[in-house]
Amino acid sequence: MSSCGCQKDAETASTEIVIQTMNLLADQIKDTAKAVSRNDIYDMLAALLTAKEKGNSVFVVGAGRSGLVGRAFAMRLMHMGFKAYVISETVTPAVSSGDVLVAISGSGNTKYVVEVAKKCKRVGAAVVAVTSKDRSELKELPALNVVLPAKSKEDESADSEKSDNSGNSASKTPMGTSFEILALVFLDSVIMQLIELTGVTEDEMKARHANTE
Repeated sequence: MSSCGCQKDAETASTEIVIQTMNLLADQIKDTAKAVSRNDIYDMLAALLTAKEKGNSVFVVGAGRSGLVGRAFAMRLMHMGFKAYVISETVTPAVSSGDVLVAISGSGNTKYVVEVAKKCKRVGAAVVAVTSKDRSELKELPALNVVLPAKSKEDESADSEKSDNSGNSASKTPMGTSFEILALVFLDSVIMQLIELTGVTEDEMKARHANTE
């Protein structure tokens, strides 16, 4: 077989693995949609809507890639007219009683996120945790804990120890990727329902989008 043919076979195999992984992620999203608590979703929507109606602020916190997901969520809230801020930004104001903190952490035990949540609880803010675990430090604050069943970085590390000699592990998604993707899809879905409940239009959202880019 020619070297060109071998290269073509390798390219085909690689592209098929990419497609298979996309299907794996899609299946994980469907499984999570079935498993997540409807009551917790309702309570999260209610907390966010109450904050908006009373003129309170919504703060978002997360570390690493979870933090990037949180920024995307805060951006959409701002587009909808919420007072939305990301913790640790230089222009982020003080958290007050009646505000809401959305804390994103796969394990629910991320030290920085937990410490921020504790401070917010002390001043009377409500905490909504988005995690992959039913038990965690965030839930014990206490906080409304929306569980998105997925693998956190800790779970991925355990899987890597079980990998076979070919390097294949129980999950193709490394270092908490499953949770981060699920959190992004979930939070965007929350935004879509908030749009429906508040009646905000896309033109109104576009008007709030940054015009200095």
